[in-house]
Formats: sequence, structure tokens, C-alpha cells
Amino acid sequence: MATTVQSKEGEMNRRQSSREAWAWWGAGAGLLGVVGHLVTQPTITTADRRTGADVVGLLDRAGYHVGALAGFLAVACVLMTAAGWRRWAERRALDNLAARLVPLALTASAGAMIIAYGVKGQLAIYLSGGINQGEFPPEGLYTLFMIDDLAPFFAWWGVVVAAAGAAWLSLRHRLLPRWIGVVSTLAFVLPVAFLAVTGLTGFAGMPGPLWLLVASAGMARLRSAEAHVG
Repeated sequence: MATTVQSKEGEMNRRQSSREAWAWWGAGAGLLGVVGHLVTQPTITTADRRTGADVVGLLDRAGYHVGALAGFLAVACVLMTAAGWRRWAERRALDNLAARLVPLALTASAGAMIIAYGVKGQLAIYLSGGINQGEFPPEGLYTLFMIDDLAPFFAWWGVVVAAAGAAWLSLRHRLLPRWIGVVSTLAFVLPVAFLAVTGLTGFAGMPGPLWLLVASAGMARLRSAEAHVG
């Protein structure tokens, strides 16, 4: 009898752990975001930027290709994470506005990321070596270059807002570990501070992916530990 009970408990724990594995999608999204617009972003000097459309000749389509691929995979992972957060909120904090905010904010970022990383895809096909190279003059590609300079970064503002929701859930309602609240607060405060002082919208693309990676991995480990204890 005891063996049967232990077997059922083990099966329940495995199912619980499987249900909560969604958080690893968030970790994947953060990692892909780092690749999508931080690692693959072209390094262009200020002097080169001042040459105007001539800077297009210095751009390598390969980086944009990798960035677009990583970015669109990140979109899928962010949406999976949003769905997981929504299920978590329905089970743990159904009437909590902050809990409902997190998946909405993540979904908003996913929409913005489709546009931002889509621009990278345009550069990947229109630059020299791309499947549609030569279809547009350098002046047209320079416009895409200018948009790409910040768009993949400020597309992560929704993730930053999600971090604010997670911080509130942690520090105010104690529904998440305190360390997640501290990390989430930093991920939100820093972009807001840069925006307030300088008008820079793109700083969200720095802490956004890193917060999603760290916080999601923490959530996954937390849920796994609770499942085994439970």
C-alpha cells in the first residue's frame, strides 16, 4: 500500500514539474535575446556612422541573418513564457493585477520584437550576399540600418514592465522569492532612469533579456523544488 501511495505521489510530482517547465522557455528567450541584438549587433564607429549611406558598404549580412533567426525564436519563447505566467497567475494569484500584468507585458514585447527583428531580416536579404541584394539603393538600406540601431532594444520594454510586475509580486505580496524581486526591480528601474535622464528608449534591451534569463531560470528551479517537496 505504501509503495502504491509513493508511486502516485511520484507521478504527481513529475506531472507538476512538467507543468511548471514553462519557465525554461523564458530562460531560452533571454538567451536568444542576447544573441539576437547584443552579440550580433554590428560594431560601427561614430566616424563610420557620419558617412551616411556609405556605412551600408561596411555591414555584414551574416550578423543580421543570425540576429533575425535568434530574434524570431525568442518571440516564440516569450509567448510560451507569457502563457506559462498566465497559468501560474490563474493558480496562484487569480485576482492580483501584477500577476495579470506580467503575461500581458510579455505579449506586448513579443509583438514589438516581431517588427524589430523583422528589420534585421530585411537587412539580411537586401545587403550584399542576401537573396534580394541590389534591389534597393544604399540610401534605402541606410534607413533600415537606422531603425535597427535601437528597435530591437526598445522592443524589450514590455519585458521590463513584466519585471516590474514580478518585483511587486515578490516584494509586496511575497509570492516570489525576494531575490527575484530585487533583480526585477533593477531591471525596471535602470531603463526608466536612463529614459528619464537622457530620453534613451533602447536601454531596455540590455537588462530585459538578462532579467528574463535569470528570473525564468530561478522560477523553473523554484517550481521544480516545490514539486519534489510537495
